[in-house]
Amino acid sequence: MGVAQDKMAEMKKARPVYTYDIPAPLANGITSIGIVELTTQEELMAAKRAAGDTHRLAYELTMQSLAEVNGSPVKLMDGSADKAFNDMGPKVRQLVMQAYGRLHGPEDSIVEGFLGSQKVKVG
Repeated sequence: MGVAQDKMAEMKKARPVYTYDIPAPLANGITSIGIVELTTQEELMAAKRAAGDTHRLAYELTMQSLAEVNGSPVKLMDGSADKAFNDMGPKVRQLVMQAYGRLHGPEDSIVEGFLGSQKVKVG
C-alpha cells in the first residue's frame, strides 16, 4: 500500500460512519452498511476512476464512501468494498447510492436559500 493510500485509510478510520439497516426483504446476507462523508481528495480519486463517465461517477463516489458492511470494514484497496457492492444486488445498491446522495447533498430548502441569495455586481 502506498503512502497516499495509507493516509486515505487512516482518514476513513478517524471519521464518523453513518450506518443504515438494509430492509429485511432485500438483505440477501447484507443487513447493514456504513458510509463516510468524502473529502475533496476522495472525490477527485473517484472522478479519476470514472474517467468522464457520469454513470460510473455515481458508482465510484458511492464505492469511495462505503466503509462498512455488516459492521465489518471494507476497503477499495483490497477489493472488499467492490465485492460487497456486487454482492448487494441492484435494489440494495440503489439504496446505498441514495444514502450517499442524502448524506452528501444539501436539503432542498438549503439549496433554494443559497440560490435565492444571488446578487449581481456590475463594474
